[in-house]
Amino acid sequence: MNFARQILRDLVRIAPIVSILAAPAIALGQPELRRVLSRLLAPPTIQVEAGFKAHLLVPPGLLYDPLFMIPRPNGVVWLNDDGGSRIMAVTHEGKVSVVVRLGKLLPVTGVGIAPSGFGKYAGMLVTIAQPRVGAEGAVENHVIQTIDSRKGKATTVCTLPAGGTAGKGISGYGVQAAFGPPGGPFANRYFAVTSLNAAIYEFTSAGECKPFADLSSYGATFGFTFTPDGSTMLVGAASFVAGPPRPGSGMILRVSPTGQIDSHPFARGFTAPTGMAFAPNGFGKCANDLFVADAGDYQIPVPMTQALKHDGIIYRVPSDGSLHKVATGFINPIGVTFVDGHTLWITDINGDFIAGKRELPDGFIVALEPN
Repeated sequence: MNFARQILRDLVRIAPIVSILAAPAIALGQPELRRVLSRLLAPPTIQVEAGFKAHLLVPPGLLYDPLFMIPRPNGVVWLNDDGGSRIMAVTHEGKVSVVVRLGKLLPVTGVGIAPSGFGKYAGMLVTIAQPRVGAEGAVENHVIQTIDSRKGKATTVCTLPAGGTAGKGISGYGVQAAFGPPGGPFANRYFAVTSLNAAIYEFTSAGECKPFADLSSYGATFGFTFTPDGSTMLVGAASFVAGPPRPGSGMILRVSPTGQIDSHPFARGFTAPTGMAFAPNGFGKCANDLFVADAGDYQIPVPMTQALKHDGIIYRVPSDGSLHKVATGFINPIGVTFVDGHTLWITDINGDFIAGKRELPDGFIVALEPN
């Protein structure tokens, strides 16, 4: 099935968009519908600072919500694509294929692969997911699922408890989830963040879901990573819980292995920091700098027939905590992952996400490298 036909199928099944587009499409004919789709699925223009180059690895039209990535052998990356939900594989050439297909999973927001030291779950995909599909499920306590990727079978293991003071304590609006790096105090531990109550949770190899850290005093949580030595978790926070994020108020916080938050942030000055990762030695002169995606304004609810703001920015943050723009022109960048030591992949969900209430395959992936 060609992409034009697939997109039309997606439009037909989404009531909010149908109510706007169906009658005009009949009255004005296909050219008007094509104009709307070309506007919503237009490829971005990414501008990079001196010393970098970028190209569009996966253009709009293939993915819905490409979120967080897991590098796999042979240059392949797995990611969760929350358009239903599904787990996808992407190659260096931008070829996209399905690992776990639609209809098998609850809406996944974050995913990791359990290491060998994670008990009976070793080798399984572990996800944070909404308890049910639709916008209503986004604001309910999320669940942890395990997935056998060979069989595509998902099992709900536990529900994240309510906690914190933000969002009435509901562990909703799940975002990233990942295992800690090996060999340090976060090894063999799985963490998941929920932005509605600005919390971090831990899922244990015994199958227990428990609170890990409360960031309510700082803002909503979106993404996290670990310092290169594996001793500290770094977590993004933005003033998103009570309304749109305030430019300059976002920060990256230090969190200890016991869940204690350092009162001195690692970096300040973001709008809505999401994914982040430290550059490896092969990434030119920026080795060991932290690269951070700043999504800017999510524009919730998303306009149904108009393009969103291209206010997403990729920053480089050296050890002194200063912010340096690397690339602009993104819309809602989320995932940030280094692949093979010399390429930075950035996922962007564009305007398609459950809380935004617009569902189109408009997500994309950009690859960025030093010159």
